[in-house]
Order: sequence, then structure tokens, then C-alpha cells
Amino acid sequence: MGKTKPNTGVTFANPDIAIDASSINTPGDYNAEIVAPDGTPVFLSFYAPWPMLKSQGIETRDLANAESSFVQVAPITNNFNGGGCSLKQAKQFFIDTIFGQTGKYGMYGSPTDIKVQKLDDPTTGAGKSDLYLVTFTTLTPGMRESDRKAFISTKVVGDGVFMLVTGTNIVRFRGQESLLRRVADSFECLEAPKSSLRR
Repeated sequence: MGKTKPNTGVTFANPDIAIDASSINTPGDYNAEIVAPDGTPVFLSFYAPWPMLKSQGIETRDLANAESSFVQVAPITNNFNGGGCSLKQAKQFFIDTIFGQTGKYGMYGSPTDIKVQKLDDPTTGAGKSDLYLVTFTTLTPGMRESDRKAFISTKVVGDGVFMLVTGTNIVRFRGQESLLRRVADSFECLEAPKSSLRR
């Protein structure tokens, strides 16, 4: 019996047109309309140089290397509600979501040596996000340890925390850092007009 798929919390406003089919094999700018846990419609967009995978969520990956990006959505908590939280609170929130048992990096065992750093973001304006840099050790499907480094862009809309996670293994990170930062900085998340929802 195979491992269940991770729960990224992504719910599309209209599953029939979740992602433009033409973008599946054409890397570039991606956008989608999804909903926050409380039903608030949200328009998100980001740039990634890797093709979109045909999965239940929103995920792009370099099929020849370790670089990837994916969107994670989780309800805000009393300890994490955006930019006002402490680094300790942010770390715990990521441990509970991205690194949790049902998260992308916790599916094969809890990641270890998790370190979180809040980065200064010179960009401003509606839709922009808070940015973190994380390092951690996770287990691969083959149960081998993999040291990784990733950027996490976070944005609160409605009662949801929307996260774009983009990273690679430690060995490749230095050479790919500027590209990964470009992906992370491109993440925008805005409340969409409620009239655009299709039921």
C-alpha cells in the first residue's frame, strides 16, 4: 500500500480550471484562484522556471534536479497571524504545517535540525509577503536523509496563511539561491472579488 499524498490545504475555487492546462509543461508565471479555509476567494500568482506537476495542489519541480516550489495553505492560529509573530512562533507554525506528518516534508518522518530566519523584504505593496529562510534535514521516499534549504513566503488573506515554499538540497542551494529568491519574491496573494467564484 503506497504512501498517501501530502495535504497542502489547497482548495481551488473552480477545480475544472484549477491551472491553465497550457502552463503544465510551460514554465513561467503561474496564477490560480483558490479559497481560504473560511471560504474567502484568493488570487495568487508566482513565477517558477519549472513545469507545473499534475497533482492535487500547486507544485512545480525541476524533473532533473532537486529544485521545486509548492503552495501550502493553513488556518491562522493564535500564535501565527502574519508579520507580528515571533520567530519562535513562525518556526512552530511551519513545524505544524509544512513539516508536519501530513505536510510535504513530513510524510516520511519528522524533519530535524530545523532552523528559521526572518529575512528583510525590500518589496512593499498589497499582495506582497513576509519571507523566511529555513534549513532542515528531511527523509526521502527511500528513507535517506536529505539536507535542504528553502525560502518560505507567507501571506495572510481571510483566515488563511498562504505559503510558497521553494528550495533545493544544501549542495545545490548556493548556486541556485538567486533563482530561488526570485521565485520567492514573485509570490503575490490577494483577496479576489467574491463574484468571480464559480459554484
